[in-house]
Amino acid sequence: MKTRLIITAAVLIIAATAALLLPRPESPPPGPTSPTATAQPPTAGGAVSGFVAPTLIAIAKAAASKAGLDPGGIRSVGSVEGLRLIQQGNVPDVYASVDIELLPDIKKTNPRQVFVIGRFNLTITCLKPLRDVADLLSRRQALADPYKAPIGYRTLAAGWLLKKQGAADLTPLYEEVGVKYAETPRGVNITTPIALKNTPRVVVAPNLDGAWAQLETGGADCAFAYTPFLINKGVEIGERLGETALWVAYRARASFGEVYVYSLKPPLSFAEDPPYEIYVIFVDAAGNVVKTLRVGRFEAFAASYSEKGDRVLEAMKSLDLASFGFTK
Repeated sequence: MKTRLIITAAVLIIAATAALLLPRPESPPPGPTSPTATAQPPTAGGAVSGFVAPTLIAIAKAAASKAGLDPGGIRSVGSVEGLRLIQQGNVPDVYASVDIELLPDIKKTNPRQVFVIGRFNLTITCLKPLRDVADLLSRRQALADPYKAPIGYRTLAAGWLLKKQGAADLTPLYEEVGVKYAETPRGVNITTPIALKNTPRVVVAPNLDGAWAQLETGGADCAFAYTPFLINKGVEIGERLGETALWVAYRARASFGEVYVYSLKPPLSFAEDPPYEIYVIFVDAAGNVVKTLRVGRFEAFAASYSEKGDRVLEAMKSLDLASFGFTK
């Protein structure tokens, strides 16, 4: 019997083993939709506005509803894009990001409160099974725009880590769209134009929602995704297909049909800071540096900018975060 996305149960095994892997489906977890199902309906507390990463939409709306607020104003916005909107003066009640590296920038915008939600890991989802990671070289990949969404530059970093481990060299895929890799004594610098081009092997999407839509429509064969994002999309995991040094593979069911989910193992999971110094350097068309980020572990956070936002964060703290795919 198929279970809801097992990554909800992953948190229990992660806490016990510190391996941060998806669990085997012997012990069915509660369905990923259960957190939102128990949320209280919105009251007369009013609507709450939010710039929220696609991965965090479910938990943000559940928290808003639990706080007695209408979640209708919560928008799915890439983490970097949401930050830029706030810097430009478009301040929402609440902001939520899957990238802890943006926290220093958010703190400069003077939020009222900040709540670190928890950690999570990286997966690959494909329409057809992979024999090994080198198969990705022959599959069209949906890449979330690295300048707008952290999953994008994490994907670029994962490509280099796979090469570093001798598993497969995916860096040519990303070099074709305009990315450049330069190894350093301690790691790698990944220079990324703020505008990337599509290629026969990579289609660039505005964010993770857009990359997932490419899978839904058959515009791409594979995409990297976060575990909470898959829970948010209602992906159901079925048969465990096997395990390698890089991942645990599962057959799964998405709203648009059968898919295959590969739960990556450390350091590819990014459940902890990578063992190398990985910097992403964003440049404009003239080659001028726009922003530089050091890639670290996956950890999500939320920030409030109003009394309503404070209420959302307080409600979020009381939710079952594990059921949304997070662990501390």
